Amino acid sequence: MYPFKLKAATKDYVWGGIKLKEFYGKESSGDVVAESWEVSCHPDGPCVIENGQYDGLTLGEVLDANPRYKGSDSEKFPFFPILVKLIDAKSNLSVQVHPGDEYALEHEGQFGKTEMWYIVECEKGVGVYCGFKKPITKEKLRESLLDGTITDLLNFVEVKKGDCLFIPSGTVHAICGGCVICEIQQNSSLTYRLYDYGRLDKTGKPRQLHIEKAVEVTDTAKVVKANSESRFIGDGVTELASCKYFTTDKIELDGVHEFDVDERSFLTVTCVEGQAEFVYNGKKYPAYAGDTYFMPAGMGKVSAEGTAELISARV
Repeated sequence: MYPFKLKAATKDYVWGGIKLKEFYGKESSGDVVAESWEVSCHPDGPCVIENGQYDGLTLGEVLDANPRYKGSDSEKFPFFPILVKLIDAKSNLSVQVHPGDEYALEHEGQFGKTEMWYIVECEKGVGVYCGFKKPITKEKLRESLLDGTITDLLNFVEVKKGDCLFIPSGTVHAICGGCVICEIQQNSSLTYRLYDYGRLDKTGKPRQLHIEKAVEVTDTAKVVKANSESRFIGDGVTELASCKYFTTDKIELDGVHEFDVDERSFLTVTCVEGQAEFVYNGKKYPAYAGDTYFMPAGMGKVSAEGTAELISARV
């Protein structure tokens, strides 16, 4: 048992930019890296361990062989519960919504998606869409999708570096261009796209919309505010969000911070700024901006040393 350094799977969606490749060292065959799936057991993009005993194996393969590494709190989920991403939005993502578990299981045979965004960096004056300016009806939502006025109804939140937004399932949302985000989410790729600005995919065709399903699952009264779920704990630690699927913290490391990884849950740690070393059993594991480690449940004390901004997640 040791800290697993993870190699992310990368995605080159049409809205992506070059920052994850140029500044965080993410690999891809082209210029664009829209997303890097930092912690993933999802079949659409599994990450790979690149150090120690399990070097070259996917995280999913190792956890299947060693389920205790997930921790006892993960036993309530039928699969590894979370997915951690870095996202570089050069242009706006589509306006979209994710269903909750009940609807998703009934209609899609998979789980829904609740997520959290941490703003790693952003251009001045940019923001995100989260929910509506005021409650609307389902009929008004459908009408706005058909006539292309949906963005006039959406709640626009101007963001700055360090902001956090918690996005429950059923909340209409869109990341706008100019943001780099660390996202912690349920381990699901289920997305209903409401509006895509008339954009074409790589083949020159409009991307698929899912208007009827999206209208059905959307909470038309939901408004999201930045940092509404966050609370400062102390010693440089801020709990960004907590729900039944995950708890995620920001650690502003300046010196030494000690993690206690007990038998209840694994811990993932993504370095989004600066440089750190994780120390375990006398060995050091370096982490630079863009690096992510998986700490198996039951490791006990793991210290982080350096000057860095770290985003952690656990069940």
